[in-house]
Amino acid sequence: MQRLRVADFFRVPELPVAVLAMPAQGVMALHRHEFAELTIITGGSALHVTGQGRYPLAAGDVFYVPPEQPHGYAETRGLSLVNVLFLPGRMAGTAEEVRRMAGWQALFESEPRYRDAQGFAGHLRLPPEELERVMALVRELDAETRAYVKGGGVLVEALFTQAVVRLARSYGAHASPGGRRLLAVQKTIRHIEEKYAETVELNVLAKKAGMSLSTFKRAFKAVTGTSPIDYLLQTRLARACHLLRDGDRSVTESALAAGFGDGNYFARQFRRRMGCTPREWRTREAG
Repeated sequence: MQRLRVADFFRVPELPVAVLAMPAQGVMALHRHEFAELTIITGGSALHVTGQGRYPLAAGDVFYVPPEQPHGYAETRGLSLVNVLFLPGRMAGTAEEVRRMAGWQALFESEPRYRDAQGFAGHLRLPPEELERVMALVRELDAETRAYVKGGGVLVEALFTQAVVRLARSYGAHASPGGRRLLAVQKTIRHIEEKYAETVELNVLAKKAGMSLSTFKRAFKAVTGTSPIDYLLQTRLARACHLLRDGDRSVTESALAAGFGDGNYFARQFRRRMGCTPREWRTREAG
């Protein structure tokens, strides 16, 4: 599989952002890249191909491709697009206020993570007028990267952030039914990830999502591919593994800190998921 490299696409080494316009994007086999990519479809149609599926694209579609995630294009018909390439590790960092926007979380976290589980149903599609507003920012960003002068890095990151905030706002305003479902479920995912060590009740999660309990269970499964209870269990086990590997706590203390109130239940679930006991796992990781 072809791997696209930073050195071949970032014209100015000092900048963590580059804009690549593809006015006539043809069929492209699965590939991956060292950098992150925010893709804006400006015209035509195609199928977006990932390792798990193929999803239709049209003008106004916007989606995020994380570094090293394979993707490509098939059945292109007059496809034109713009890729905003960026290096997350070299940027000052997205402000916490932006990262907490539901649209930001949906666009950059949930939709790529659950794309294959929900068949691209939660992607963002901008109406023509909003597409033009976003593209005006992208054109300004492109011009600034091409005419780079000292100190331009601050302006480039500011323009990039403006575009991202506009897209995050648009996600809520123009979400498809699948996108609205993703936004609702995203609220509960965030709650689970923040409150995993506490008692997490399904009816509370459903209320946060604004759904009946039965509808919420179906929506959560459609977005994540698993149930809310299983997601909570996975989250607690992941935290327990972190504590076992990096902390000085005992197995029991790690289990309690991760939200498991019953040590025997924790041990059973750990063995079922990890294939060994918590102590065996800690010993293996330490070695």
